[in-house]
Amino acid sequence: MTSPPGTELGLSASLAENLQNITEALAATGTQREVIEIVLAPAVQALGATAGIVLLVDQADQQLKIAGSQGYEDLNLTVWQEGKVEDHVLISDILRMQEALYFEQVGELKAAYPELERRTGALAAVSSAMLPMFLDRRPLGVIVLDFTHPHHFTSAERRFLKILAAQCAIALGRAEAIQTLEARVEERTRQLEEERAAQEVFVTFTEAVGSETELPSLVRQAITVLQSRFLGASIGYYEEEEGLWKARVWSSDMNPALIAVVSAGLPSETPIFEKVLRTRQPEFTDAWDAEREGILLSEEYGAVAGYPLLVNGELHSLLAVGLRDSRYWNEADRRLVRAVGRGLNLALERTQIARQLTIQNAELQARTQALEAFADLTRDLTLTTDPLLLIRRAQEVMLSMLADGAALYYVPEGDRWYARSQHGLPLQPELQASIDDGLPYAETHNVLIPWTTGQPFYQDVYDRDTDGLASVVDQIGATAMLPLRMEGELMGVLGFGLFQQRRWSSVDRVVLETVVQSLELALDRAAKTRRLQEERAALEAFAHFTEVVGSETDVHTLVRQAIALLGDVSTADSVYVERDGGLFKATVWNPQVDPALLARLRAGFLLERSSLAPVLQANTAAFIEHWNATAQWIEESMHFQAMAGYPIFKEGEVQNVLIIGSQTSATWSERDKGIFRAVGHSLNLALDRARHAQDLTDRTQQLEELTQELQAFTYSASHDLRTPVRHVMGFTELAQKALADTPNEKAYQHMEVVKQGALRMTAMIDGMLLLSRSGREALHPQLVNLDDLVLQAQQDAGAEFGDHPVHWDIGALPQVWGNRAMLQQVMTNLLSNAVKYSSTREVSQVRVWAQESQEEWTIAVKDNGVGFNPDYAQKLFGIFQRLHTERQFKGTGVGLATVRRIVLKHGGRVSAESVEHEGATFSFTLPKNSLIRP
Repeated sequence: MTSPPGTELGLSASLAENLQNITEALAATGTQREVIEIVLAPAVQALGATAGIVLLVDQADQQLKIAGSQGYEDLNLTVWQEGKVEDHVLISDILRMQEALYFEQVGELKAAYPELERRTGALAAVSSAMLPMFLDRRPLGVIVLDFTHPHHFTSAERRFLKILAAQCAIALGRAEAIQTLEARVEERTRQLEEERAAQEVFVTFTEAVGSETELPSLVRQAITVLQSRFLGASIGYYEEEEGLWKARVWSSDMNPALIAVVSAGLPSETPIFEKVLRTRQPEFTDAWDAEREGILLSEEYGAVAGYPLLVNGELHSLLAVGLRDSRYWNEADRRLVRAVGRGLNLALERTQIARQLTIQNAELQARTQALEAFADLTRDLTLTTDPLLLIRRAQEVMLSMLADGAALYYVPEGDRWYARSQHGLPLQPELQASIDDGLPYAETHNVLIPWTTGQPFYQDVYDRDTDGLASVVDQIGATAMLPLRMEGELMGVLGFGLFQQRRWSSVDRVVLETVVQSLELALDRAAKTRRLQEERAALEAFAHFTEVVGSETDVHTLVRQAIALLGDVSTADSVYVERDGGLFKATVWNPQVDPALLARLRAGFLLERSSLAPVLQANTAAFIEHWNATAQWIEESMHFQAMAGYPIFKEGEVQNVLIIGSQTSATWSERDKGIFRAVGHSLNLALDRARHAQDLTDRTQQLEELTQELQAFTYSASHDLRTPVRHVMGFTELAQKALADTPNEKAYQHMEVVKQGALRMTAMIDGMLLLSRSGREALHPQLVNLDDLVLQAQQDAGAEFGDHPVHWDIGALPQVWGNRAMLQQVMTNLLSNAVKYSSTREVSQVRVWAQESQEEWTIAVKDNGVGFNPDYAQKLFGIFQRLHTERQFKGTGVGLATVRRIVLKHGGRVSAESVEHEGATFSFTLPKNSLIRP
């Protein structure tokens, strides 16, 4: 129900009108002051208050501020004073409770909050109303109305004041938002103006430098632009040299004494430089102090900035700006310095890139020319495998692009460096003689440095003390020494000595190193070609040996064939020695062996004393070059210059050695090594094959004898066991008939047990005979239709298990090659077992199917029976092996053994899978190839 106007339940007409007027006025306000003026005076007037005041909370420091007052002649005489919120207990309570408080009678306010008068020294009003203002739960402050007489606040007045406080809070929030927005707009406008000015500076500098690439010109343009923006400013451009930052370019207004200081260089620890080096960012220093900053004679500056110039991420140089007319950098000035610095940085990077492109183009052109020249000179060498010839061609290419000089290729031998290839102008006789004699390994640093470091070594001005040849190297002006590799391994050093000094430029180095890389590729190709030729020769030797020996198994015949082959492909003498106790004695040799040496070798020698001893540890050939007969304890071998041995191992120990010796060369060529390794390997394989063949023959004979004995025993035992078993059966039946006249139930049961045991023994004997016949019977394979076998097996299982229900799931089955009768036994055994071990189920589920692979057929039989422990799967196929008791399931334990023997005889495999109580799957394979066909 709506209260009539003037009642305490609603606003009076005058209050409603006042509230309407205030709300309309607040809608047009935009400042805090306007809001307070619109709210406070009408509120005081509408309620007849003596005075009113608005206290707002400063969110930054939680201080109460007087935002406006009405009716107080002297603000110092009121209890409502500015100060911390927490010190105003009454106002803290109002803001904490978020509810208005009303004090209507004399002394009521003082009694509730006596500290008000004590703290301020003023008198509290007779009655007062305090109204909190909140915006989004944030306390804004309070509105206070004071009265000089008791005042009863009606519900209409309280409602009026509550609405008034809420409207005031909303208006104050809107004013605050407008003020914040205007500040942001003003700040953004200022930033845009600064950015526009900085952009103009950047554009001005960019237009000024254009496509300029000379560093001094770029820096001078930057100085000009900065001085046009900063009147009275000094600018310097610094570069680092030996730990000091030295001024290279500076503005003309700088003090000459200061120029002398900065030109000499400032240490990196100087604060302005240290900051820039550490942060890699522009650094601005306000209130410049020359003594503190460590730059004397710079007292005239008030503020200094340092801008780092980076090229490819590396600190390249530094731009410094000093202001005379200002001690502080404002944001606009900072933006201008950054703009010019950024422009100069981009110009420097552009210049650096242009220089790099110029150098790269020159290097690329030089590299292309070098490759073309090398390709022209080596095009006729595609079939050569001689490394020295390839190196000589490379020397010709390089010297054709250099000044007068000589090219030499050094290799280390012992304690000296020897030149194996030389090309170019003749050297002075003394220097040539030193080179021909070999240079000392450790003292010739010009060659040693690239050899040990693996890196090229250049001397623009040859240091005559480098190689200890000061007295004979007058004509050498510059040198370049490059390590040479073949298949990743260092093989020598390619050196160039020029008769004039030369600054080896990056282009020179690219040319030389490119040719060396091309040479290394050619050397790698040559090495691979030589290996292929050697491998082909070795393969031919291996093939020839294999053809000659065929299936020969006699050891000495095999050795004679190997020695004969070595005599056909080389001039080396060959001998084969065998271990005899601690000595090795010759047993086979070629006719050319010296009689004296042969007598010594036949008598035996200690291999451990010879350089051939490595054959005792490694199963590979050992090659000894520069043979020394005396040192090897075999004086009779003095006419040999090189020896080699190939070990023949047996049971991990060297038993025999094939030895060859060369009387014509002190070194072994790669071809000779490859052939000897191939023949030795072939002989080793042939001897190993002969040993295995003999072992296999012996084992086969033993196995045949054992098999015949076992089959004879099985057949004899089976037949011999039948007679006593028949006797047991006969006498048991007679005993049971006798007991029929004089009944004795217990004795009758005992006789029945004996009878059943005899029947089971008979079944086992039949199974043994069947198993024996399956092993002895010839296969006589033919094409067999498995569908027919499965059908017969189903009928046999039906006859065996009577009326027990069976659900058969027979898949498509193939025709296979095999013995029909034997395969029928396999299928009958598997299907019978499937029904037997699932006979405890209400219905037996038996599935038969086949799977085809490229080589064989797999036939599987699955049931839903009791299953078995999969850990014992392979045990099932052993004779008399059972996983269930006789009481659980009848059987002899021979059926699956018979299945396995038949399948193996057909070249297949058997397997079984199961989970206990969840059925089992038995499978076997039959090969599809024709090996078992007639």
